[in-house]
Amino acid sequence: MNLSHILFTTISNQLKLKTFLLNEEKFCVKNLKTQIEFLRKEKENGYKNIKINESNRLSTENNQKLIVMYVINISFLKANTTIHVSDIKGNMKLFYSAGSIGLTGKQKRKRRIATSKLISLLLQKATFLNKKPIVLHLNNVNSYKNFIVNKLKRVFYIRLIKSFNQIPYNGCRKKKLRRKKYSKKFK
Repeated sequence: MNLSHILFTTISNQLKLKTFLLNEEKFCVKNLKTQIEFLRKEKENGYKNIKINESNRLSTENNQKLIVMYVINISFLKANTTIHVSDIKGNMKLFYSAGSIGLTGKQKRKRRIATSKLISLLLQKATFLNKKPIVLHLNNVNSYKNFIVNKLKRVFYIRLIKSFNQIPYNGCRKKKLRRKKYSKKFK
């Protein structure tokens, strides 16, 4: 291969990536426009069709695009890494752990390898999530948050990201040590 062929392929790959990102932004802008138009119409009508359920979720009769459809939950446990996909009512659709991709023992704690393999498996199996609004819940994901979000943002339409850190930074407070009593021995 000559130099011009290599340059052509690199430039074409960069253009494909840019067009993909532009199409994704275009989809998001269209979605926002429809939501703005819907809210303007409802404002003119006096918000008659908007109802608030007992669980304080906003539901509408005409437009279902304001509601989140699925929840992806990624958890880092002490000895495992898991991914749950459920609908908004809490019914589980998919569940994968590090053991389901062939990792065993201490390999399950290698977060970068486990998360990248789990996300690639999720992208293959969860085709029903494409272009639907998703909430992403991250449990105990400290330094890998950007890595996970960037991988999922390429394919899914992430509406909201919540991060829950349950492991304290410096651990639990240690128990107070008792002083030993010394008794003098007489000779």
